[in-house]
Amino acid sequence: MFKVEVLIEHPVQALDRGFSYLSKKPILTGIRVQVPFNHRQVVGYVLSVEEVDLTQKELEERDGFKYSYIYSVIDEAPLLNNELITLAHRMSKMTICPLIACFQAMLPGTLKPSTHKMVGIKTITCVRVINTGTPKTTKQQEAFRLLVEKGEMFLKDIPYSRSVITSLEKQGLVEVYNKEVQRDPYAGNNLKINNKITLTPLQTSVVEGVLETSQMISLIHGVTGSGKTEVYIALTKKMLEENKTVLMLVPEISLTPMMERVFKERFHDEVAIIHSRLSQGEKYDEYRRIKKGEARIVVGARSAIFAPVENLGLIIMDEEHDMSYKQDNTPRYHTLSIAKMRAEKNHTKIVLGSATPSVETYARAKKGIYSLFEMKQRINGKPLPYCEVVDMGNESRQGNYSLMSRRMKQRLQETLDKKEQAMILLNKRGYASFIKCESCNEPIRCPHCDVTLTYHKAENRLKCHLCEYFIPTPHTCPNCGSTHLKKIGYGTQKIEEELEKQYPEAHIIRFDFDTTRNKNTHLKLLKDFEEHKADIMLGTQMIAKGLDFSNVTFVGVLMADLSLMVPDFRASERTFQLLCQVAGRSGRGEKQGTVMIQTFNPEHYAIKAAVKQDYDAFFKEEIAFRKKAKYPPYCHLVSVIVQSRSPKNVHSIALDISQYLKDHLEKVRIIGPQSTFKMQDIYRERILIKYIESKPIYEQLSIIDDYYNRTRKGGVIVACDFNPYSTY
Repeated sequence: MFKVEVLIEHPVQALDRGFSYLSKKPILTGIRVQVPFNHRQVVGYVLSVEEVDLTQKELEERDGFKYSYIYSVIDEAPLLNNELITLAHRMSKMTICPLIACFQAMLPGTLKPSTHKMVGIKTITCVRVINTGTPKTTKQQEAFRLLVEKGEMFLKDIPYSRSVITSLEKQGLVEVYNKEVQRDPYAGNNLKINNKITLTPLQTSVVEGVLETSQMISLIHGVTGSGKTEVYIALTKKMLEENKTVLMLVPEISLTPMMERVFKERFHDEVAIIHSRLSQGEKYDEYRRIKKGEARIVVGARSAIFAPVENLGLIIMDEEHDMSYKQDNTPRYHTLSIAKMRAEKNHTKIVLGSATPSVETYARAKKGIYSLFEMKQRINGKPLPYCEVVDMGNESRQGNYSLMSRRMKQRLQETLDKKEQAMILLNKRGYASFIKCESCNEPIRCPHCDVTLTYHKAENRLKCHLCEYFIPTPHTCPNCGSTHLKKIGYGTQKIEEELEKQYPEAHIIRFDFDTTRNKNTHLKLLKDFEEHKADIMLGTQMIAKGLDFSNVTFVGVLMADLSLMVPDFRASERTFQLLCQVAGRSGRGEKQGTVMIQTFNPEHYAIKAAVKQDYDAFFKEEIAFRKKAKYPPYCHLVSVIVQSRSPKNVHSIALDISQYLKDHLEKVRIIGPQSTFKMQDIYRERILIKYIESKPIYEQLSIIDDYYNRTRKGGVIVACDFNPYSTY
């Protein structure tokens, strides 16, 4: 008999321990099993197995509780290798979260330790010849000759009835069987085979430098269009020659198809794809291909960092500054932190690439902690796009209250007249920001979150962008009953409507969360724009990174200072990065590109530096601010988030935790708690801690975690978010 420790599927701290079960047969650690738990059948993950000589009754008498037997074993082999199992334990401690949450983050949906419906191997019925002979009837003889000629055929493709095949099977001439079929997420894409890797002298020196440096992490700081992707390709080829595997990470799903295509055209079947837009079956098959070693290159978004590759040689993070690399729910990890753990274990190199690296990353590179490689010129000496700024304050003073300046309208018309393409950025989706009652002055708010509902004209409804709650657009104010409702602000839908009126001959693609939420719609929109089926692409920040269209010669940015208004210490950095990234979409082909940035704040250092594409000027200003205000890289941050359905509980316990931390920690700065914020009917208060030494922080936060999360004291949940991307 065997005693088995099982981790239950529910990711809460109170259940974050092994529960003991019995099995009559030995079981491998790291596989999923079905077990009885609290009068239900749930899925668990096997932590350890121990053979025991005692009977069930003797065990129960010794341990003082009743044992149950495991119902069934789900997997034939462990889902995760030893490296990833060890990583999950480290990750659990690093993020102060349940271990099962880390296992769930590592696995595709179909393989998570969960009772949800599971996807299996896809098969198709085939027929093949197994013997020689002469079938009885003419039809059978014809079918048999066809099968001899083909060797093997899908049953559905054989132009004879099922009864003919059954007769051949009974005569022992053919075999009908199920054959596994791989679900290919890249099926239907026309790939051009491209095995050439031609590097410029600068690219060659960067590749050689990365391979030769003794530092684990290298930063490639290259302007948009400088050829960083070709460097990634050359480094990957070198790894394959050494029989090593590569993780190629990109932040946005909208970027993944571009990088997928580049790598698929160079490395073909060696490439596997992992991101959230794949179907569950595609994820399942790609995961199995990686695990079996059939794919040595994994291209994907954040979750691809957990791909079960063996002999890992290189991790590449393109657009390393992007906020998508930070997971903002449990487990709250940063992809780079996980990459460092995997790199240490495998003696692997990490390459970070960006035209606008994060301030923390660039500071480490300048200090020599990371190797720094600069690529300040575009490929073949192509110039950076000409950039100009429009002061919208002047436009207003001259009587133009439109969201588009007269100069931008003129420049857009010139682009269309030359049969060239344009991209317009407005980082706000929807039609109007919100609807406000002119009688009582109250905006219409989400009942579940502390935000206004955004008006979406196409669906004629108001929608919450935090919880997806929506209602039909009301005709009267829910607060006072007045019919005097006014739409306030602009979103991508409204700009799309204005562009259609201004340029009726132009074809416009809107590229935002609403138009790309369905599977593969983002691929279709990108393909249509690449094939010049549209003249203008209007979108949110999704269009700012990684896209490469040779006919785009004009990029316009509306309301460039929107992101400066956010009460967050990274507001200037995000603004600069967004403007530089979207500007880099212009002039990537043979024609000169231009960029126009509209703002009410043209003198802000982030906007002035972005206009000149001058990262060094921005970094100099920003690092001075960070030093003065004691923000990263001059300290570490952790956000302690107190959550409950009761606002009273949240506030009183947040105050208690803040006081406890002040009493038990030295040489730290504690900010907050901030005022209560409701999201999805859960009230939250946040305490921000600035610190240098991490050990005492982890000690005290672990005590808080044990007290509130494991024992469920106070009716709250406390979450710890280390190095949060957002602090508001």
